[in-house]
Amino acid sequence: MAFRSITGAVPIPHLRFLVVGAIAIYILARVFNVADRTTFHNYIEYSSNSLEYRSNSLEYHFSSPSAQPVPGKQTVLVLTLVRNRESWGQGRGFSDFMKIVQGFDYPMSNINLGVLASDQLEFTAIANYIKQIPGDKKNFFPQIHVILRDKDVGLAREDRKDENIQRDRRRLIARLRNYLLYSTLRDEDSVLWIDSDMIRVPNDLLRRMIDSGKDIITTATRIGSDGSFIDFNAWVGERIKPNGYEQAVIEQGGIFVPRPLSVKYTHQLEEEFGQLDSVGGTVLFVRGEVHREGAAFTTNYVIGAGWKHEGYDGIESEGLCYVAGFLGYKCWGMPHAIAEHSQD
Repeated sequence: MAFRSITGAVPIPHLRFLVVGAIAIYILARVFNVADRTTFHNYIEYSSNSLEYRSNSLEYHFSSPSAQPVPGKQTVLVLTLVRNRESWGQGRGFSDFMKIVQGFDYPMSNINLGVLASDQLEFTAIANYIKQIPGDKKNFFPQIHVILRDKDVGLAREDRKDENIQRDRRRLIARLRNYLLYSTLRDEDSVLWIDSDMIRVPNDLLRRMIDSGKDIITTATRIGSDGSFIDFNAWVGERIKPNGYEQAVIEQGGIFVPRPLSVKYTHQLEEEFGQLDSVGGTVLFVRGEVHREGAAFTTNYVIGAGWKHEGYDGIESEGLCYVAGFLGYKCWGMPHAIAEHSQD
């Protein structure tokens, strides 16, 4: 007796052998319960008016099926971008970032981690670090996804605040954030963005953000434990609009730098949660459904934009709030929850 198929008869003994083999493979996979997967994708060259890239992506994916989420607790995807080794801050690395996440008073089995690196050496260093973690320690995170996205505008770290390059710099950051988000977000309830060069985040912050029930939340951010506040992308109020001459410059591809007119920043708010018109990305919480419904990081200045020219405000994280507002979501700041940024 034999089963028939388009390729001919398959004798029952052979079929039994195939079934037994498949079961054995499944059992081995469950016994070793830690899977590493590396995948490769190639992308075509991309060019724009001012930038030119050769894009490619290489991914490292770690999963631990034995790490089961705690029932009744939200699942969270923690995401970060890193350009190269310097992006973590002086003397720091991926292991220090891991310690920040592991410091949350929240079940690690409910947290997945995603990292996008723009440097082959740093991508390899992160993947190798994950591989050498003992199996019992890897159960902190059910999933760790590391992506290499080789895009760069060639800026030195010390020049990243230069006003004249903010448009191209933040456009690139928005593109990388969106790429990482769309590549890693699965069924998580929330997303927490943490800049790679943050050195301290309050241990109870993630829990407080989740318990608040709010849509989009950012913290106050300062340099070190006693330095000045720095996240000026998180504000509420009015910003300067371009005059006629400046608008003409914008429409011809020129630079207009958004500046405050009458605003308050997160650290100047008084309530536990104060409403904002815009958020920054140093530490940023977004409910999963907000991202899934289309509120992402805008890749151009959306406010005042025409079909063929830039607007004058609302790029990257600032544009996130602008788009989310039209979907019925609100942005909030936590002035008393202070995160610390590296001094360099």
